[in-house]
Amino acid sequence: MTRRGVTGRRVTGRRVSAGAIGLAALLGLTLGGCKQDNTPTEYNTLTNQNFLETCTNYYFDNTNDTLAITTNTVKAGVTAPTQNQCQCQYEVYVNNMPINKTAAKESQYANYTGPNFTDLNAQLKTDPQKGWDSVPQDLKDQVNACTGSSGSGDSTTTTTSSVGDASTTTTAAAG
Repeated sequence: MTRRGVTGRRVTGRRVSAGAIGLAALLGLTLGGCKQDNTPTEYNTLTNQNFLETCTNYYFDNTNDTLAITTNTVKAGVTAPTQNQCQCQYEVYVNNMPINKTAAKESQYANYTGPNFTDLNAQLKTDPQKGWDSVPQDLKDQVNACTGSSGSGDSTTTTTSSVGDASTTTTAAAG
C-alpha cells in the first residue's frame, strides 16, 4: 500500500476588518439556517454557539450551557476573526439590539431605532449592504471596535489535507 504525502498550507490572514459587507455577510450566515419554526426568540447559549461557529469558522461543544471551541472547522481554508473578537461582537448585539419584535417592546430598548436581530438577518440574506446600513452607527462602531486596532485582529489559519482520506484540519491563532 502506498501512502500519499500530506500537503500543508499556512495562510496568514491580515488584519480582519469588520467592514460593512463582511460583517453583514457574517451575521447573515449566522442565522442563515433559521426557518420560521426555529428562529431564535431569545439570546441564549444556542444563539451564542451559532454566532461563534459562523464567525470563528470553528465548531463549539455545548455542555451544560458552557461553550468550548473544538479543533473542527466549519469550512477549510477560511481565515476568520478570533473567538474573543467574535464573542465581543455577539455581546454588542445582545446588549444593544433586541432579538425580535417582541423583545423590541421591552423598556431596555426604548431608545433603540434600528432593526432587531432576526429582521436584520432576513434583510442580510436579500441585500447585505442595505441591512448593514440599517444598523445604527453607534452599534456599528461597537462591532467594529471588537476587531479594532488592538493588534488582536490578526488571525492565522493552517490547513492540512491528506490525499486519500479527505480529512482537513484548520487552526486559528488564539485571540
